[in-house]
Amino acid sequence: MKLLVTNGQLVTPAGLLHADLLCSDGVISAILDRGTTVDSDERYDAAGKLVFPGFIDPHVHSRDPGLSHKEDFDHSTRGALVGGVTTVLEMPNAIPPVDSVEVFEQRRAHHEQSAWTDFGLWGLSLGESNLDQIGPLFEAGAVAVKLFWGYALHRETRSLVYNIGDERPENLLMPPPNGQVLQLFAEVAKHGGVLAAHCEDKDVLATSQHALGHPIETYEDLLAARPAVAEATTISIAAQFAKATGCRFHVVHLASAMGLDAVRSARRNGIAVTAETCPQYLTLTDADYPRVGPVMKVYPPVREQQDQDALWAGVNEGTIVSLGSDHAPHTVEEKARGFETQPAGAVGCETFGPVLMDALIRGKTTASRLAEIAATETARFYGLYPRKGVIRPGSDADLVIIDPELRRTVRNEELIAKQPVSPWHGFELRGGPVATILRGEVVVRDREIVAPRRGRFIRAEHAAALADRPST
Repeated sequence: MKLLVTNGQLVTPAGLLHADLLCSDGVISAILDRGTTVDSDERYDAAGKLVFPGFIDPHVHSRDPGLSHKEDFDHSTRGALVGGVTTVLEMPNAIPPVDSVEVFEQRRAHHEQSAWTDFGLWGLSLGESNLDQIGPLFEAGAVAVKLFWGYALHRETRSLVYNIGDERPENLLMPPPNGQVLQLFAEVAKHGGVLAAHCEDKDVLATSQHALGHPIETYEDLLAARPAVAEATTISIAAQFAKATGCRFHVVHLASAMGLDAVRSARRNGIAVTAETCPQYLTLTDADYPRVGPVMKVYPPVREQQDQDALWAGVNEGTIVSLGSDHAPHTVEEKARGFETQPAGAVGCETFGPVLMDALIRGKTTASRLAEIAATETARFYGLYPRKGVIRPGSDADLVIIDPELRRTVRNEELIAKQPVSPWHGFELRGGPVATILRGEVVVRDREIVAPRRGRFIRAEHAAALADRPST
């Protein structure tokens, strides 16, 4: 099978390249001068379009299995594919969680039956109780190990407990103490892997909520109960643990200027700390709450304009090395609850590409930088490069075709997610994907899936990771 993509502008880290692209048997076989005559089975005319490497969403919670009334892997990966994502990295906290090689292999087999995109898998750390599984998880191909630092888990299901007060104490597994966390850092370092964490200090959160003096009722209450210093505190501790052990540590869903300063400080001191942020933090602020409503509740919370501005600076300077959707659906009924009991999380993988394209059109970043952070650097960081994330001969022919003139209003009723409640409902986005190509086959045209499901598991290899390259 040969596909020729003609007349487009290829987006590479070095800039825009006016060239044609020949894809053969699932990989990029040649970058050609525009108009070169070549035999092909299919041609895609990308005139007036940008040709990006397929986006990689490294932060997806598909709730499958165990919580598949909220979402499943079929829905999440179909939505991702329509939005220009060709590879998703699935988080480990479904039920049962991916806390052992046995569950890892079960989850791989389960998702291979329903994947529309290619996919990788995270492993989960429970502290000392599964410390012996960290090495085997990396050997099995895990992209990273996730620690929900400061979160309690349900003893039976190992699922996250958002509100400890809702559970009987005997049903809870409390977060591992920092001594055990330090052991975890050392174990991950021993195996050359990546450790990532949700960074909000539980004691700062508990004290802040107590000081509020009443249940969380408004968005201002939410910000007061979960201050930015909670994020910065955990990042600062992690930096010292990373320095002591040589562990590569990654902050997921970075949300604040204060947290960014902590990451930047660690990197300037040569410590292997990196960060990811998400479209919600780059495009929404507390001022959007009256329009968006309760669906905007995520942890850490979306903060103020100064935080958004700082995060864009972090993206463009290279301190932030990856972007992820943090796709984390809950039911419509759950998201309609009041602040105190509503779970945190929102639908995001289908809008991941379109929201970032809108930001690009609005001048927040450059096309080349967006290709780096949404594809190339993410692939490198998680051990998928050069197979994924780049337009070059020999790499998988994963591409997303972007029309910069496209206008589309996000509407919940048009989303593929099982629980279609988007923070961007009603937002008109500029620019967006008009085709997705997965391993050399056009699989989406104008939001319509036009090819059979063909997603497959991608094993991580961490030799080429960039987490140990501090910024200057």
